[in-house]
Amino acid sequence: MEKININELLSLLKEKKFKEVKEIFENTPIIDISDEVNTLDENELNENITYLLYIFKIVKPEISAEFFSNLNSEIQSKLINSLNDEEIQKLVEISSNDDLTDFISYWPANVVTKIFKNTSKSDREIINKLLGYKEDSAGSIMTSEYLTLLDDMKVKDAISLIRKEGRKAETIYTLFVKNNSFDLVGVLELDDLIFANEDSLLKDIISKNYLTCNVDDDQEDVAKIFKRYDLNALAVLNEDNKLTGIITIDDIMDVIEKEKNEDIEAMNKVTPLEHSYTETGVFKLAFKCIPWLIILIVFNIGSMVLQNEFQDIISSLAVVSIFLTMVCDCAGNSGSQASTLMIRGLSTGDFKTGDFFKILWKEFRVAFITGIVVAIFNFLWVLFMFSVQIIDIQPGNSAGVNDDLLTWVALSGIVSLTLFLNIILSKTLGLVLVFGLSKFKLDPAVIAGPAITTVMDIVSLGIYFGTLSWVLSSGLLSGL
Repeated sequence: MEKININELLSLLKEKKFKEVKEIFENTPIIDISDEVNTLDENELNENITYLLYIFKIVKPEISAEFFSNLNSEIQSKLINSLNDEEIQKLVEISSNDDLTDFISYWPANVVTKIFKNTSKSDREIINKLLGYKEDSAGSIMTSEYLTLLDDMKVKDAISLIRKEGRKAETIYTLFVKNNSFDLVGVLELDDLIFANEDSLLKDIISKNYLTCNVDDDQEDVAKIFKRYDLNALAVLNEDNKLTGIITIDDIMDVIEKEKNEDIEAMNKVTPLEHSYTETGVFKLAFKCIPWLIILIVFNIGSMVLQNEFQDIISSLAVVSIFLTMVCDCAGNSGSQASTLMIRGLSTGDFKTGDFFKILWKEFRVAFITGIVVAIFNFLWVLFMFSVQIIDIQPGNSAGVNDDLLTWVALSGIVSLTLFLNIILSKTLGLVLVFGLSKFKLDPAVIAGPAITTVMDIVSLGIYFGTLSWVLSSGLLSGL
């Protein structure tokens, strides 16, 4: 095992004795070579950076990657800035995502941009996650495949750069302009650039009234910014307010599609799919549905307890069981209508959680009007079904209730009153649940639907059987 001295290594590199250099890397622990290079001070590094680059041209990629991983972040940054895209790509391909993540967390924004430019989309997503960006954050979907324009460039130079590099960028319609410190100083639309005087400096024509987001911002919030301001691309800044990447409208469309699918699946009690339906196996599809169905069966215990409690009413007057489905379904549907409107309003920014009491008052009035209309229609409809014998009351029932007009009116009234109260309560519950869940950063699309259905089944049956129990025990129906 050979020992290496930094001066010896640099001497061989300067003299281009590449065979000897390769032998050193093959016979010496790589970490020892890296440690020697790490002893260089800033001036020595600047003087010898060109020679150190030879290592990446003459040593096997897997060895040079290991050598690179053991260098300090300052030397790594200088090397990356000095390597061309092809050399960086080879280095990235041979390095593990964990190593790249460790490097990037210490590098300045311009170096990170250069690395991301030469990283595949799948690897970039993994690295973004490893960097600590949350799965649904702006940082996890940003790209570094954008053109870097400096504010002291002339218009004609910028156009020339776009012609040369533009096809590699994700978008050229919105351009981001930095200063020499890599601070974002403005945004420029492509048409404004094309029609500007070719000798003008970018700093004189950029728009300084621009929008940005932070790497930790939620993807859905970013999507709202795109929709509200009709953007093509948005700059993503890190904690130091340095431009780290951009998000394009294509990225946001993917987010919107994903969120929409998840919401639809959740509202229909299906666990969201990672892949398309046709790519997902039969057993996996089945087990996506099973958990929700089991949960709803368990939660349905409240309804079963109530029906068990009032078995005597059902057995004594069987006709009351005919209306159970109507009572429960109307409540669930009404609550779902309200929750859907609330979810849509919050997601589009039509109103915010702070508008709770204003929306509550409006929804209460909507529920009252809806309840009155539905109750009147239901009263007449049930009365009609009694009159044409679609529904009839068995003679000689143990409740002592007659099959006559007054009884029909009374039962129609009880069912309609139940529906009226259910609509008001379910719409109010739908609103309260959505606002409450949103306030605590929970997804109302996932929870609100099942919760409303379960709660309102219990409430509906409670109101219906409670009213029937009072009427029967008071002898009002048997006395008609």
